Amino acid sequence: MNLENLKQYHKNIVEEFGEWTNHNIQIQDDFYTIDKAKITGSEVKLKRYLQIIADIVRQPFSQLRVLDLACLEGMYGIEMALQGAEVVALEGRQANIEKARFTKESLGLNNLNLYLDDVRNLSREKYGEFDIVLCIGIFYHLDAPDVFAFMESIGEVCKYLAIVDTHVSMMAECSYIYKQRQYAGRSYPEHNPETTGEEKIKSLWSSLDNNTSFWLTRPSFYNLLTEVGFTSVYECHNPPVMKYEIMRERKETDRATFVAIKGQNTKVLSSTIINQLPQEFWPEK
Repeated sequence: MNLENLKQYHKNIVEEFGEWTNHNIQIQDDFYTIDKAKITGSEVKLKRYLQIIADIVRQPFSQLRVLDLACLEGMYGIEMALQGAEVVALEGRQANIEKARFTKESLGLNNLNLYLDDVRNLSREKYGEFDIVLCIGIFYHLDAPDVFAFMESIGEVCKYLAIVDTHVSMMAECSYIYKQRQYAGRSYPEHNPETTGEEKIKSLWSSLDNNTSFWLTRPSFYNLLTEVGFTSVYECHNPPVMKYEIMRERKETDRATFVAIKGQNTKVLSSTIINQLPQEFWPEK
């Protein structure tokens, strides 16, 4: 497709589904989905995620199968596909899927598969297994108990590495019991109770249907990751993204990039009594 045809295709998408809201992707030369002169936080965070995968996985992207959950306009999955990975991207809003499809077709990404689906429908039976799971900006939009079941599904389909960029609660204001374990956090408003279903779908930066979401505290978040099978969890600080984030005057921010790895539980050889201790879980502050 030549440049003029691409621009007309882009114009048609904008007229029907609205402007791109966040993912500024280069289509051809100086033609971007938003504007060549604009750098959004998504591009900066993308560099972080790409570096995490390259540093930890240490194998060609062409050997990886990647899942991009709630892909919005598709940038993260598109980048993984450009790097050579086989990618599956799920998105719950038609407008975002059409924008992602525009880029997929414009760049000829046959290794990217887009599905209009609610991430709460994720399962190994439906989508298979993945080396890498990207859970960027969606976990904190789910309410209890969906938030727990969703992380279980991530644990089910993820073979090695999950990157979860999410808000966490700085306070344990309320708690839920899920499968005999207590998880603490806070409730966060997503929509007004009188908001219609159609209005919710058009609200591209909020939940699909739930009026509130549940943000877990860091301890509860770590414990949930452990329960679903991840053997170690890390928080990424470099590459930094703080220039493009609102930084609060506190020791910890309420949003971070977490890296969860699914490995094998190791056994200590120099002091075997430690192997007899039960799994430790984080206490609430």
